[in-house]
Amino acid sequence: MTSPSPGQVDAPDDLRLLRAFEPVVRLTQGEYFVPVSVDEYVRRCSLWTQGPDGVLAKVADPGALDLALLAQWGAALDGPGQSLSAVSVQASRWQRIKGWRRTVRPTFRAGNRLAEVGLFARVIDTLSRLSLLIRGAVPGGSALASLEMQQEHLRPDVPAYHGRVVRYGGYIVCQYWYFYAFNNWRSGFSGVNEHEADWEQVTVYLDGIGPVDEHGLPYARWVVFSAHDETGDDLRRRWDDPDLMLVEGRHPVVFAGAGSHSGAYLAGDYLITVVPPRLGGIVPALRRAAKVLTPWTRAAQGSGLGIPYIDYARGDGLGIGPGQAVSWSPVLIDDETPWVRDYRGLWGHDTRDRLGGERGPAGPRYERDATVRASWGDPVGWAGLAKVAPNREAELELVAQRLGEIDAELVVLDESAEGGRHDLAARAAGLPPGAPEVRALEAEERRVSGARLASVRLRDERERMVRALRDGISSPDPHAHLRHRRTPLASSDRGRAKLLSAWAIISTPLILLLVASLILPASWSRISAAVLMLLVVLAVEAFARGFLLAYLWRALLVIAIANLVVAFLRNWQFALAGLLAGTALVVLIVNVRDARRG
Repeated sequence: MTSPSPGQVDAPDDLRLLRAFEPVVRLTQGEYFVPVSVDEYVRRCSLWTQGPDGVLAKVADPGALDLALLAQWGAALDGPGQSLSAVSVQASRWQRIKGWRRTVRPTFRAGNRLAEVGLFARVIDTLSRLSLLIRGAVPGGSALASLEMQQEHLRPDVPAYHGRVVRYGGYIVCQYWYFYAFNNWRSGFSGVNEHEADWEQVTVYLDGIGPVDEHGLPYARWVVFSAHDETGDDLRRRWDDPDLMLVEGRHPVVFAGAGSHSGAYLAGDYLITVVPPRLGGIVPALRRAAKVLTPWTRAAQGSGLGIPYIDYARGDGLGIGPGQAVSWSPVLIDDETPWVRDYRGLWGHDTRDRLGGERGPAGPRYERDATVRASWGDPVGWAGLAKVAPNREAELELVAQRLGEIDAELVVLDESAEGGRHDLAARAAGLPPGAPEVRALEAEERRVSGARLASVRLRDERERMVRALRDGISSPDPHAHLRHRRTPLASSDRGRAKLLSAWAIISTPLILLLVASLILPASWSRISAAVLMLLVVLAVEAFARGFLLAYLWRALLVIAIANLVVAFLRNWQFALAGLLAGTALVVLIVNVRDARRG
């Protein structure tokens, strides 16, 4: 890597860097919560700890905590098993919730998420909803209690982010952690979960070893928004990506999901499906079957099996940041910030939800099990950037360095291969091929062959490196590193969308009734009727999605195969005898042909 030149800024002021590249967050109209500072939130929290028997015990009441005391408690408890809670659901009884929904609830026009997925996913969604009755869930009224707290105490008119700057691997990493008092995705926007408290982040990767601009600032290379489904390379976008919107050329725009607060690069509604953990082995088989039987479905396309939800990241609500309705209030944090370093528990009520979706999140530095987050401990590797140089000059320097290493390795390998070959030939000279002395040389022969193959592979790598130096390295395609480019749902035909929405409402109850009819004492007439009804339900599904003819063709094919199977089972002796006779005839023809050729 090159060292900074005299005109470069080696360690710019962290706050100046954060302000220069701070994101613009655009919320969705109807969003309840905004990013706030955590200090007043903690003052209104109680602190709980889990004992060896698994029972939660309150160790601090609301009003008895601040960030300094939270750090002290965290250091004393030293591990997972703690949780903050600022919700008092006693204050949000049903009548108050009902009145709030009728009068002051923010307006929001939702899409029909179930219309975007197949029948199987709708059934899974129904089971997931029912599971909330037996697994840990956030108490009703929690969202309203948190909203009231936000409005009265948390200064929503002064949105805050908690910023951190890290210098590593040639990058200057600016992380923006922002905190919401509540995630009301399920109750507010038909998502799959909700929980008290919510941490999200935006990370900007600056070139820490290249030139600076006219303002003395390093150039931005990549950006990452926290999202539901993405990992590794798919997390990040290049700074020149057309999907990335910039304000004033330096401030990336993140479209925050309504209630979920996850980040999107493009405004719109996003379909995401969560595969239940217990179905991980079944889903691939169902997906392969769907590709053959129902290729028009989302299941066949890899996104329709699981719990469906729509993430509404429309960006038509409040804008926060440079050039927006309200500006950020930055708060600096780092590895030595006591509450960041010492509190390893949850931010929000621990519902003990086995699936995790209804539990409060951990803080910026830790996962729920108190291990350090990859995004905090190694933000460069977390985004898949450990293998990517910050700029073209650094990349070319690495290529030249690698060429030197390859040339040195080739000298050693070639000497080893040629010297070993000569030694083997000399030791085997004058001996019969099957002599014990020759057989004893096989291990050495494999080593020599391995050195020769390694030499050939290195020469191929060297040729690629030379071409890279000659033709250039960086790809003109900003999406070349992506395995999956996350894009919003495309607008569909209005009439068909209405039909799909209506069908999505009634189809799942029909499927459940069909299953119920099969559970009753069996009779062939009822089973036949249930199968026929299932075929009708699938036909309506195919018609609603515009693939009725494809469905009918496949249905007829399945019926024909089923009839052949039934006919075989009823007359299997004759069928098996005919199959063996045909096989005997084919074998006879092949034998005669081989004999004539001989």
